[in-house]
Amino acid sequence: MSENDFVEIKENDDVLRVESLGAKVSLTLKGIPLLGSFTRGDGKTGITHPCTPVFGPDRKNLYGLKQHGNMRNEPVSLQHVADNVIVSHALADPGYPKGVVVKQIMGVEDGSFSLVMIHTNNGTEEVALNAGEHCYFVAPQGYKGTEINGKDISSLIDEHYDGFAIELEETNKIQIPGQPELVLRQNGFHYAMLWVGKNPDTKEIDQTYVCIEPVEGDPTSNFFGSTASKLLSGQSRSAMFSISL
Repeated sequence: MSENDFVEIKENDDVLRVESLGAKVSLTLKGIPLLGSFTRGDGKTGITHPCTPVFGPDRKNLYGLKQHGNMRNEPVSLQHVADNVIVSHALADPGYPKGVVVKQIMGVEDGSFSLVMIHTNNGTEEVALNAGEHCYFVAPQGYKGTEINGKDISSLIDEHYDGFAIELEETNKIQIPGQPELVLRQNGFHYAMLWVGKNPDTKEIDQTYVCIEPVEGDPTSNFFGSTASKLLSGQSRSAMFSISL
């Protein structure tokens, strides 16, 4: 673990902050806050974080994993190397085979943010893996009217309490009301989970953010545990996405 509680990179009006507890991310591009921290309707704090080795629940109870895996709540190793933040973490979720190491490389430059996530299986067993990044985008006018590639996604969020997965293109345009148009490019994060939290008592939907969460496979399907999700002993797998104005 880094001696610091966080690493922060500032490049002109671009600011990337990564916390050592859970590799939690805050992001400002060209002076505009894009990934923030929010008090949700359920009282929890929402902030961008990695989800691994599983995104969402372990639906088949393959390993007895907690929702989104444990990395988001554990200390990680942080390094500031050149213009990047390097995150390193060995997965140690109870019930999950030992030996899988996660590396994230994040950076900002000229109004663009990039994240690469690499998993390496140094263990002796093959493992199921479905990794993603749970991104909390700032929504200054609420999530209603948010569009991805010209399609309003509000109704998908409204109708699916636990979120809804959509397929991503290689290049995707995102328009959040009150924000400039964003471009999200991806390679290996083939889906995005759409979600906004709700007050469990009043059922009122949160209005200050919208979650658009790049993930390898559809977390609402049986991807986790499928052949496509497997990472064999000695193998590595990487995925990346970028956000730019």
